[in-house]
Amino acid sequence: MHASVSEILSTPAVLPLRATRDLSDEHRGEIAVLDHTGDTKLVWDRRNAPEVEAARATFDALKRQGYLAYSVSKAGDRNEVLREFDPDAEAIILSPPLAGG
Repeated sequence: MHASVSEILSTPAVLPLRATRDLSDEHRGEIAVLDHTGDTKLVWDRRNAPEVEAARATFDALKRQGYLAYSVSKAGDRNEVLREFDPDAEAIILSPPLAGG
C-alpha cells in the first residue's frame, strides 16, 4: 500500500524542509507540492547534503505516487517535465496525476 501525500510530507526527514528559510536564491531549492488542500512548499539549502537528500526522497516518493514533476524558473518563463530530481532546478512543482474522462 502506498503512503498518502500527507504521510510523505509529515515524515521526520521532510519536516525541516517545510520551515520558512531565509536563503539567497543561489542556495535555495524549492518544491511546491500541489494537492486537494492547496500547495505545500518545501525549501532546502543546496549546500546541505542531508537537506538535498530529503528533497530527493520526497520527490521520488511523490513520483512513485504518480505525481507529475515540472522544473520552472522563478520568473515562470521556462519550464520542463522532470523525470528525475534536479537539485539545481530553480523551482520544482509536483502535481497529482490528472484524471480524464
